[in-house]
Amino acid sequence: MENVEKTHKYGSVLVIGAGIAGIQSSLELANSGYKVFLLEKTPAIGGIMAQLDKTFPTNDCAMCIMSPKLVECGRHLNIELLTYSELKEVTGEAGNFKVKVYQLPRFVDLDKCTGCGECEKVCPVEEISEFDETIVNRKAIYRPYAQAFPNAFAIDKKQ
Repeated sequence: MENVEKTHKYGSVLVIGAGIAGIQSSLELANSGYKVFLLEKTPAIGGIMAQLDKTFPTNDCAMCIMSPKLVECGRHLNIELLTYSELKEVTGEAGNFKVKVYQLPRFVDLDKCTGCGECEKVCPVEEISEFDETIVNRKAIYRPYAQAFPNAFAIDKKQ
C-alpha cells in the first residue's frame, strides 16, 4: 500500500487546445476536482466546431451543442482559461511538469471590454478573416465569432 501512496500524484492539469475535445476534457477533469489550465492559441475557445453550421451524421446545430459547453467552461471555478497563449517549454517528469506559457498581447483589457462591438464599427483597418476561411475581411480589432468566449475583442497589431 505504501507504493501506491508514493506514486499517486495530485495537482493541476494543462489541457492544450480549446476545441470541443479540449473543452469537454477540461470540464470532465474540473468536475473530478482537478484545477485545469485550458491553453488556446486563438483569442477565443471553440476551435473548428465554432465554424460549423451542422454536425455529421445527425445534422445537429453545432453552436447549439457547443454554446452550453462554452458557458460552463467559462464559469467553472476549477478552469482557468489561457487564451491567445502559446506553450513555450515543458520540463519535469510524469506527474510533476512545469510549463512556460507565452501570452500574446490582446491590446484590449479583458476586465474592461464589454463586448459591445463599438470599437469594431469605427476601426479603419481591415484584415483577412481566418475564422471565415479567408473568404471575407474583418476589422483589425475583432472577436473571432459572435458567441466567442471570452466575449472580448483583440487587436491584430502588425509590425
